[in-house]
Amino acid sequence: MNRRNVLKAGAGLATLLTVPGAWAQAGDYPNKLIKIIVPYAAGISPDVVARLIGGKLSQAVGQPVIVDNRPGAGGMMGAENAAAMPADGYNLFFTVKGVMAIVPHLYPNAKYNALRDFKAITEILIVPHILTATPNAPYNTLMEMVEYAKRNPGKIDYASAGVGSQPHVALEALATRLGIKLTHVPYKTAPGPDVMAGIVSLYLEASTTAIPSIKAGKIKALATSGNERIPTLPDLPTLTEIRADLDPNGVIGNSWHGIFAPAGTPDPIITKLNTELVKIVKTQDVQDRLRTLGLTPTGTPASILAANVSSDFAYWGKLVNDLGIKVE
Repeated sequence: MNRRNVLKAGAGLATLLTVPGAWAQAGDYPNKLIKIIVPYAAGISPDVVARLIGGKLSQAVGQPVIVDNRPGAGGMMGAENAAAMPADGYNLFFTVKGVMAIVPHLYPNAKYNALRDFKAITEILIVPHILTATPNAPYNTLMEMVEYAKRNPGKIDYASAGVGSQPHVALEALATRLGIKLTHVPYKTAPGPDVMAGIVSLYLEASTTAIPSIKAGKIKALATSGNERIPTLPDLPTLTEIRADLDPNGVIGNSWHGIFAPAGTPDPIITKLNTELVKIVKTQDVQDRLRTLGLTPTGTPASILAANVSSDFAYWGKLVNDLGIKVE
């Protein structure tokens, strides 16, 4: 299953959605195009899911919904742009844990404040990440990779979506816990093709985009984050199975996808968007589609997402400091 097929399936599911009566009480909102800023390049997991959800939202509200990719600096550029947009309900921000909880600690001069500049709308899902390797790597499991790394210190490199992205900080944390040295290679575009080609050795990739490549034999899967195996990859062990302290409860490897709006967005619009988006996430077809990609759909109250941002901000701030990660 490639990205095109994911999007095609998403478009098909959108036709099954109906326009809920709640929107009849929304006055003239929305009466024009809604833009969703995604702080990553096209083809990366948040982009795939944002387009899937955006298509459903467009069908539900009867207005165009477009995705605007703004990659760079681990998601900082997109966040800065989203924070500065008019707070009118027509500018939304589809982002992930790393952008809201990790990047702010690495860029003290960032022009956004994750805790003050946005209003949470809803958490869409929880996403495990899979530690993947180039197909010609001389190891097939996590512990084989660790042994190779110990025999060849510094010779294994890994890709990330940029300095401060969750794959970057998470792999640094895992390397420290495993007692190995890895070399970081930050990307501004999707690193997947370079992992397949052997240009870079490892990538902690979201299940959304990793699973199709794993099933096609284009990359190797070494382990997955969290406590539970991914149903579509039942033979792939979790990090906690391999060693209990590596990723308890997915705190290092799992992420979430959530939708936000600029802080000044009126509360009635936030409430209406939450109601509609939660309905979309809870439909059986969307649930099945996301679970096929290894994702856990949630669809939470806005308050839950806001609380997650606050707790994750504190946790990852300490972790970044403990690891001594800095922007060069």
